[in-house]
Amino acid sequence: MSIYPIPNQPQANQTLRWVMIGIGLLVTTLVLCCVLLALGGWRLVSGVISETSAIEDVIRQFMDAGRRRDIGAAEALFADTARSSISRADLERLFANRQLFRKVTDLSLNSFNINTTSEGTTAEVSGTLTYVDGSSSQPFTARLWKEGEQWRLVEIDFR
Repeated sequence: MSIYPIPNQPQANQTLRWVMIGIGLLVTTLVLCCVLLALGGWRLVSGVISETSAIEDVIRQFMDAGRRRDIGAAEALFADTARSSISRADLERLFANRQLFRKVTDLSLNSFNINTTSEGTTAEVSGTLTYVDGSSSQPFTARLWKEGEQWRLVEIDFR
């Protein structure tokens, strides 16, 4: 009768080594996925913040142009496609409302919707303007079109 030798301990160490390598690869993959997810989320959030800031700037510039009754500056804020639908007379009538075009201290957006299609990027926003006196505010809605890297007004409405 022949006796086979009992397997040595090194084979158990080999299995343990492969298990540890597998666990290490799994942990590395999970960490890498979490880092990539966090970076992608940060880019998304910072992109939205920069877009809202740019849109708020256009609305502030429009309000400042109205306060100064600067029709040329207001017209420059409108998208090329919207300029045919708004006239100088429309802007003069709108800017005649001195109560609406007082100095604005704060602009807050309540809703914000950006839509990108093959035709371009549009934004629909609504918010509130707060005036210097602090005792009054004005709700508004606006639609904007992105021309190149600049947001331009298509329409703005004060309820």
